[in-house]
Amino acid sequence: MNWEPLRFFLALATAGSLAGAARRLRVSKATVWRQVRALEQSLDAPLLERQASGYTLTPAGRRFLGNVEGVERTIEAARQTLAAEPAAIEGEVRVTAPELAGRAIARRLPTLAARHPGLALEIITGSPAATLAARDTDIALRFEQPQGGGFSLATRVPIRFAVYAAPAYLKRFGRPRALDDFAGHRLIEFEHSLAQLAPEPWRERGGRGATIAFRSNSPHLRLAAARAGLGLALVAEIFAADEPGVRPVLDGDAVGSLDLYVFVSARLRYEPRVVAALEFLTEAFAEATGARLVPGIGNA
Repeated sequence: MNWEPLRFFLALATAGSLAGAARRLRVSKATVWRQVRALEQSLDAPLLERQASGYTLTPAGRRFLGNVEGVERTIEAARQTLAAEPAAIEGEVRVTAPELAGRAIARRLPTLAARHPGLALEIITGSPAATLAARDTDIALRFEQPQGGGFSLATRVPIRFAVYAAPAYLKRFGRPRALDDFAGHRLIEFEHSLAQLAPEPWRERGGRGATIAFRSNSPHLRLAAARAGLGLALVAEIFAADEPGVRPVLDGDAVGSLDLYVFVSARLRYEPRVVAALEFLTEAFAEATGARLVPGIGNA
């Protein structure tokens, strides 16, 4: 059997959408559908069915997928054995991440470009975590486990938070000396639904007695409000690092940290482009946080 239709089937089964498969293979959606349909006709069996959430495997498709993945690993191992030099790592890797993490990644992208010129990251951000479509995400950075499984925990990153303010604000209102020393101050806080994503010490006693001046789910807006002199803002240190116009008032030792989990698609965790992207992300966060990262512990 020709390997080409199998490659298209594997891409669609993994991505769960024609758009995702087409992006990974760098072809049109029509080409993906044509190849997969031809494979189904040659086997005289439906392998995938379309649902509102995307394409899902039929029972026959699940059985067939196990065999195809084995073939793919065999071919890839043989190709690497015969290659005179290691193949260049190319393609795109889709990463979902909260905004505070995305900024730390973006600052270090030139390193990835120099190491793998043909590899590109596609980063989908949100606050605190981007929407996760399990079948169309390669690596997911989240403060909680993804729903529905299909991911393995690669590592976790301790994200330190700090309280920031503009010099003009501190000159006018003074400087709080502890988490419970906020009486008379103005506070720039998380939007209500995100309160649980603050570090535990802050949730327990941070900001008590302060007047809420502004709320937002965006760290960009919270930091901008602090820079404008509106009040004291709780922001991740890796997000506010070297930010002009603000200075840390209480650092991570006082405010605490929150674990950011790095998940990788279980189906793709050994694919070279994903392995290279994961290695880059691990190095980037180790550099940004100065922390020794904790290895993953298995499937989510």
